Amino acid sequence: MKEWKQEEWVNGQPGVQKAAPLEDSSSKRQEGTSEEEKEARNKAVYYLQFSGKTESELRKKLAEQGFLPASVDSAIDFVKQYRYLDDEDYVRRYIEKNGRKKSRKQMVFELRQKGVQDDVVRAVLEEMPVDEEAQIEAVLEKRGYPGAEATREEKQKISAYLARKGFSYEAIQSALIHYTQKKTDSGQYT
Repeated sequence: MKEWKQEEWVNGQPGVQKAAPLEDSSSKRQEGTSEEEKEARNKAVYYLQFSGKTESELRKKLAEQGFLPASVDSAIDFVKQYRYLDDEDYVRRYIEKNGRKKSRKQMVFELRQKGVQDDVVRAVLEEMPVDEEAQIEAVLEKRGYPGAEATREEKQKISAYLARKGFSYEAIQSALIHYTQKKTDSGQYT
C-alpha cells in the first residue's frame, strides 16, 4: 500500500510526491513505536491531571485516541509506576465523596460501570463501611417524613423511593422504625 503526501509549496505551487510504501509489519504495528508510547504516556498523564480515572476508563480513553494496545499498556504501566493511577485509591476517594449520599449497592454498581474489579470494591468497602441507616434517616429528615403520623401510602412512597436508590428492604424498615422512635422520644408527637 502506498501513501501520498503533500509537500511544501514550491515556486508558488504545492508539490506532490509519491511516498515510500508503508511497512506492513504486523509485529511493529502491535508493539507500537517508542515515539507513540511516549505520546500515549503524555496523554495519560494529561487526562489524569484533571480528574481521577480508573484503569479501565484510561485504557478506553487512550484506545479512542487511536493508540496501539502496546502503547496503551506502556502508558498504563508508566502511570501506575508513579502511582498516578490506582484503582484501590480511586475507590477509597469515591466512597469518601459519595458514602453519605449513595447506598452501598448504588456505589458498587457505579464502580462496576467504571471498570473497577469487584474484589477491589469489596475490600475497600470492608475497610470503609457505609452507614446506610444514617443515610436513610438523613433522607427522611430532608423530605420531612412525618414518622409515626405517616399514612400507609406515605410509608410505601418513601420506601419505594429508597429502594430505587439501592437501599435494602431491611435497612429501610430498620431506619423507618429508628427514625420514628427517635422523633417520638424527642417529644415531637406529644
